[in-house]
Amino acid sequence: MYIHAVSPFICDPVDEIDGLKADLKNYTNFFFRRVNKFILLSLLGVHRCLHNREFDKSIAVFLATENGNLGDTENVLHQMYRENSFPKPFNFINTMSNTASFYVAQSLKSLGRSITVSSKNVSFERALGLAMVDFKLGQIKEALVGGVDEAVISREYFVKKYDQSYHDIKLVEGSSWLYCTADSAGALGKVDDVRTFRDRDEAIEWTRNNAGTGATIAFGILMTPQEKEIWINACTPVEELDYIGMNGFYDTAAAYAVSAFFATCNRKTLVHINRNTQGQYVIILCSRG
Repeated sequence: MYIHAVSPFICDPVDEIDGLKADLKNYTNFFFRRVNKFILLSLLGVHRCLHNREFDKSIAVFLATENGNLGDTENVLHQMYRENSFPKPFNFINTMSNTASFYVAQSLKSLGRSITVSSKNVSFERALGLAMVDFKLGQIKEALVGGVDEAVISREYFVKKYDQSYHDIKLVEGSSWLYCTADSAGALGKVDDVRTFRDRDEAIEWTRNNAGTGATIAFGILMTPQEKEIWINACTPVEELDYIGMNGFYDTAAAYAVSAFFATCNRKTLVHINRNTQGQYVIILCSRG
């Protein structure tokens, strides 16, 4: 699965969406009305990735999200339980997070499959894995794979979900995407593999055998400092891409790590290690050229 374009996009939490709308108009003339922030983030990331690029109308969309449409879900719950009223139709309809992938496909005039993927703390990795399977089976020739999430509103919830040690991390909104095809010609690089392991030693051994030495290494949010040290000592990477520390966190930020690697880093190989809430290790292995 070859990567031909990337779009690593993050921004500070947005209350008013007019700025996102204005930014989106720089990349597409797609007419939309009454969309919300989650949909706008999805559209913005996709059209930044495909700007001025030819693509097939059968292009598939794999939209990964951990939390989906937080903003409208909060609005609907407030209307129902705080105001004791029926939710507004627009807010209620847009609580369905898979409407974002529909809007993306509609804006691209795509006739291909459109899938929304969510899997605890490894949503982007699962979407990437699904895309790889479809490529291997010959079901698709082109795909957009991305991770989109609004910033978590409650820092108390964030600390409870992850760990007290992360309380100083900046929370951001993100929509980062990869444009992938089955054709190697002109590619930035490729996704070599996405693997899941229950045992850390087995995961480390696989990484050492497949990534070699001198790779860039990156870690997901649940990888503690102690775990990072174990991996770095075992795999001897040339550098760590601390994308969360440098840029902030949103729940599918692994998409940002991969896209930022191909956009800004000149190293040959990226190994991204993440862990889900069940303790499984999920590894993305990518290479340039």
